[in-house]
Amino acid sequence: MKNQTPTLGFTIVCLLLIPWFEIRAAEEKTKPAPPANEAKDSAEADSGKETPDPGKQPIDRYFAITGSTVHTITGPVVDGPTVLCKNGKIAEIGHDLRLPKNTEILDAKGYHMYPGLVAIQSQGILGNEPPEDNTDLYNLSMTLGLANGITTAVTGNTAAKLTFGTVEGHVLRQNLFHTLQYSTENPDGRRKFRESLERARQYLRDLDDHEKKKKHDPKSKPPTAPKNEDEKALKLLKHELVALATVNTAQALNDLAGLAEQYGFQLVVQGAAEGWIVAPQMARAGVRACITPRTRRDRDERTNHPNGSSIENARILHEHGILFAIIPSSTGITTMGLAGRDLMHLPMEAAFAVRGGLPDEVAVRAITIDAARILGIDHHVGSIEVGKDADFAIVDGDLLHYMTLVRWAIVNGRIAYDKQKDSLLDHIRPDGQRDAPPPYDPWPRRLGEDW
Repeated sequence: MKNQTPTLGFTIVCLLLIPWFEIRAAEEKTKPAPPANEAKDSAEADSGKETPDPGKQPIDRYFAITGSTVHTITGPVVDGPTVLCKNGKIAEIGHDLRLPKNTEILDAKGYHMYPGLVAIQSQGILGNEPPEDNTDLYNLSMTLGLANGITTAVTGNTAAKLTFGTVEGHVLRQNLFHTLQYSTENPDGRRKFRESLERARQYLRDLDDHEKKKKHDPKSKPPTAPKNEDEKALKLLKHELVALATVNTAQALNDLAGLAEQYGFQLVVQGAAEGWIVAPQMARAGVRACITPRTRRDRDERTNHPNGSSIENARILHEHGILFAIIPSSTGITTMGLAGRDLMHLPMEAAFAVRGGLPDEVAVRAITIDAARILGIDHHVGSIEVGKDADFAIVDGDLLHYMTLVRWAIVNGRIAYDKQKDSLLDHIRPDGQRDAPPPYDPWPRRLGEDW
């Protein structure tokens, strides 16, 4: 076995180094401590992070849009004002405003400015929940959504913005709805839901009685709190949750509207293709809707009562005072041509409601402020008002016209999309002229031409 004892040379080296280490230790003890600010700078340099100075005021970020025709939605149409934004919020709207130094100015003369569009449903534009962790902030679908003027969309049960390139101000609101699995083909499920509502209402009665008894008997025991589905039903009755159900038939709409009226909970229905038949019942219960004007449901000739879809559905719902949002049948992003049925053509879906008799201004509201109100985010987005978020769609014509293109999309006071700086649509009418010649097509597509 080899001898593992340290060699004589190694031992001598260690003995020679001991005095050097002792001298260094003594110098460190007698060395004066650096000033506090120098120590702080050194620690910041070591960590690689910049510690914010509490005494330093953050620099305000100003952005102004000038010269456009502003469609405020909730107010008048204003010609040529300046819209001044500060730190992502609308600060002032008016003519001859004094702009702070270093204000970024966007000259939009000749264009129309609307609030950013709100897609009450979406797929592929934003990531799965939580979107702040799962969204690709540079993905093509987000760019195409912005190119259509959409600045806010719903993914899962969360409303978030299309903040291209940044997560700042991304999420607007979480836990938007409580989804109901309600169908006329599932009578047992309908019965259980009604029973949950009844138990929750009885709990509220018992709780009121307990509060009265407690004044005379402090030892009075409170009622047992609901659990599971009963707990969700209780939150519906207390307006802590908004119910969401996908229903299309007049019978299902009438049943749900009756429950909402009886128990007083807030209800949003998706589809509502036969809403035109039961609009009075929906209006009495305060039901809100998310509709697709181009939905087709053939009439069942075997029944003698009204049924099927109607192009006038949106108009009839509006005339009965029902608040609704408009969404295409496909909530993703594709490039399926001029009259596609996805979020690339959200304004066109609203235009089809106009074809059925809905006023233009109401159709625009259905993809801006009314959609925001259904989502409970109208204090942030949906209209152009001082104090709201600086989200805009600046277009080259009437928003509902099929040839109108978005020139800029602004999100939180930043340019998130610029048509002329993006290669997707920059070749189409670059100057905004609708009678401009078609772009050069290098492909020999015409019959008889040589390759």
